[in-house]
Amino acid sequence: MKKQELKVGILFSLTGTTSITERGQYQASLLAIRHINDSGGINGKTLVPMVEDAASDPDIAYQKAEKLIVSDQVTAIIGCYTAACRKKLIPILERYNILLFYPTINEGGEQHPNIFYSNSSPNQQLLDFIPWLIQNVGKSFYLLGSDYIYPREINRYVRLLVQFHGGSICGEEYVALGNQIFDNQISEIRRMNPDIIFSTLVGDSTISYYQQHDKQGLHQAIASNVTAETEIEAIVPNDTAEYYSCFSYFNSIENANNKRFLTEFKRIYGTDTVSSVMECTYNSVFLLAEALKKINTVSTDSIRSALSGLSFEAPQGKIMVDSLNQHVWLNSRIGKVNESGKFTILWESEDLIEPIPFLEHALSDEIKYSGGSSNTQYIESKITRHLSHLSGLKKALAGIPYPFAYFDEDGVLLEIFNHDSSIMIPSFLRELHPGDTVDRGALDKTGIGRALKKDSFSYEVTDERDRKYNITYVMAGFPIKGNLKDRKGVLGVFIPNEDLVSTKLLLTSIESIVYLCADLADSKEEQLTITDALNGITDHPSESLFIIKEGNIRFQNQMAIELWKRKRHLVNSVLQELSSEREENMENGDRIIRREDADESYEIKVSYTNCMHFIYFKALPQQLSRFSLKVRSSLTTNDLIGSSELFLKTIELARSASQIQANTLLLGESGTGKEMFARVIHNESSRKDKPFVAVNCGAISKELINSELFGYVEGAFTGAKKGGSPGKFEIANGGTLFLDEIGEMPLELQTTLLRVLQEKEVVRVGGHKPIPLDVRIIAATNKDLFQEIAFNGSFRSDLYYRLNVFTIELTPLRERPEDIAKLSNHYLEEFSTLTGQKKELTEDTLTLMLKYNWPGNIRELCNIIERAFYLSAKSSIITPEHLPQVIVRDFQTIKVKSVEHDSILTINSINDIKHMSDENERKFYIRMLMNHKGNISKTAQHLGISRTTLYHKLKEYRIQTGRGK
Repeated sequence: MKKQELKVGILFSLTGTTSITERGQYQASLLAIRHINDSGGINGKTLVPMVEDAASDPDIAYQKAEKLIVSDQVTAIIGCYTAACRKKLIPILERYNILLFYPTINEGGEQHPNIFYSNSSPNQQLLDFIPWLIQNVGKSFYLLGSDYIYPREINRYVRLLVQFHGGSICGEEYVALGNQIFDNQISEIRRMNPDIIFSTLVGDSTISYYQQHDKQGLHQAIASNVTAETEIEAIVPNDTAEYYSCFSYFNSIENANNKRFLTEFKRIYGTDTVSSVMECTYNSVFLLAEALKKINTVSTDSIRSALSGLSFEAPQGKIMVDSLNQHVWLNSRIGKVNESGKFTILWESEDLIEPIPFLEHALSDEIKYSGGSSNTQYIESKITRHLSHLSGLKKALAGIPYPFAYFDEDGVLLEIFNHDSSIMIPSFLRELHPGDTVDRGALDKTGIGRALKKDSFSYEVTDERDRKYNITYVMAGFPIKGNLKDRKGVLGVFIPNEDLVSTKLLLTSIESIVYLCADLADSKEEQLTITDALNGITDHPSESLFIIKEGNIRFQNQMAIELWKRKRHLVNSVLQELSSEREENMENGDRIIRREDADESYEIKVSYTNCMHFIYFKALPQQLSRFSLKVRSSLTTNDLIGSSELFLKTIELARSASQIQANTLLLGESGTGKEMFARVIHNESSRKDKPFVAVNCGAISKELINSELFGYVEGAFTGAKKGGSPGKFEIANGGTLFLDEIGEMPLELQTTLLRVLQEKEVVRVGGHKPIPLDVRIIAATNKDLFQEIAFNGSFRSDLYYRLNVFTIELTPLRERPEDIAKLSNHYLEEFSTLTGQKKELTEDTLTLMLKYNWPGNIRELCNIIERAFYLSAKSSIITPEHLPQVIVRDFQTIKVKSVEHDSILTINSINDIKHMSDENERKFYIRMLMNHKGNISKTAQHLGISRTTLYHKLKEYRIQTGRGK
């Protein structure tokens, strides 16, 4: 694996009966990886997907998982749809201690340390869904499911809930995976005439049954907790069908995150049909990424720890990882399929719902359904305390096929695990569930009960007969003790009594394994105790300590953990900077640097001892900052820095614009300060005491920009706030509305904006009442809108002329080189005021900066000065080695063949093009366009000029292109 790559396994069925569902999960995982990498990856490392096809077969899933772990060396696996595949993978996950992110709804009754359950548990769906169906649809149910683990387990809960809420079960039927014929089931449904068909069918079977249900004219509603958007799209339901489902996510959820998610999904895959399992797959990748960012390591134990309590703003809304188990707090939503084949959300929970993995025990004890269960939490807390011992034993005993039962020191059953489904579990063991005690399960007199009472290492054995199956079992109980002599509980094993000699040898081996596992777990607990003690010693109330070795965080006190949560980007930038230091610079003793993040400043003390960095972050008292460019509420033209002739003319234009009420258009490349000039114009105008509202038209999704600008009335769409909400136009009434990146506004919305500018009134989305406006518009773009009209037809000419009453074109930094030194010195003074260190640029440094093209303009200059200021540490000068390589390295030359002299012209910068003949220059631009396939943006970026300048050149040389993006 490359140093800058993190491999993640993607294991879904791209073929087979469940591929109709799992293919979308595969796509969602790749989209998440794309988004994470586009945002900088994992602490600078790129996520690389390693994709395998599970082919809807548990055995194949097992083989592919082993390949991902052993050959591809993935950090974790995202995948699996059926419970059968998930359970099949458990031995391989335990053997290599790898985490599986399981993004499909689960059947409960499981809390495995190597599985992260990122979709709904049964309580998060059924506890609200079943009573809602009984109250709103009907009371009699027919249960129809595919014949594998999940449907049968889920229907146990359904039966309990239906009975509890006064309903009834008419029938229950299971069909083989992939079954396509339902004649018998449809006949039975006609005879029984239930109100509701509750379906746990999956894959191709779902499509076939729903279509036959409609074709046969059955009037019953179909309710399901597995049938989602992908299946509904394939079914093509008729107008009279009543289909209900319950999930944490529907693609009809109205919020900004979901709109962006669906827009991106459609852009990449050509469809916005996204289901709950797809969205949860997307979330799984992000949760893994967030955990990896926190720990800066790929250790599974560290990932598991980092996930605890982690929250994430998902497309469905906020989700949160439970602190006790590896399940997720989610909302619950009930939807009905509408005429367009989407789900109309009819009900949703007010708050996130706590996952209850062991729901059956909670239900059987008649614990409240809607909230958490104190008994369930009690079991989960016990499992958490015993997780180290339990996971170690499961891994060590993976090769022994008999059923084991883990009891804690109080005789409470925590888990039954069995590594070979062909070995029959005794009936008396089947009757036990997590939370039951030894005496309740009639095990008190057996080897397990005896081992629980005695205080020694030796195991106890009894012979027990299973009357139901007429089989005799050796039942052995092993006290779980290590060198600390503190008994943690008892491990029970159930072995068919066939060969007494071999059985005794096996029991002796198990005894050794149990002792070694317990001793190892005790040693880990001792290490944690030492770490906790170290935390206590180093938890100075005002300092956060990070200990770094070989680029990885080896220790952090509690203050550091809290700082990481709040200021992860700040901390990570410091850690990355230190990890890239040259070895000879590390032994220079202690040093102090200062950093600012938002409204907080930190003094950072760095020591290097025994090949480890000791980094202390100390928050500084807030002080007045002279960063006038950040305090923009009072910014005027007198605060702007520059003396070049072009810049001074721009300032005069801004002053003139502030004295009139006409709409103003600011043109200029990214980073030239368009929003700053807009604020200056507002602050020096008669509207300065009224609102200044800025809107980035390129950052709002196409679906939401209408309501963002114009507001909406109550009930305008699902999720609309009570009483409605004003848009940016209303908020800016009396003041100035700054529309940044106006060139990115969707063409269809430009018509509405034009009407608002003409009529001086706005109508909210979903409303009819016009609201009068007095708003001054300042628009900005880095595009030449006139050329966008001529080349692309992507901007309305009438809107362009309405906005372009008063135009100001901002000068790029490369065309005002005399201002580079002034701006640099200004930023150096600001950082000196903040840190107390005076610094200046050397002559060589300034020379390099003057030669640089500055594609990011003033914004890039500010960032580079800040970076160089802190890289120079205690030095009072900033030298070329503190600048980015993009400035220092030799300029890339462009060679163009001369038409006139049949020679090679070397172009060191775009300014050298002026020495060409007109024909040479025309051919040069044509060649550059051909090299970039007519792409205007990429050609301009390659040449280091703006799109506007390139458009002018194309027009000058009568060069036409069909592309302008």
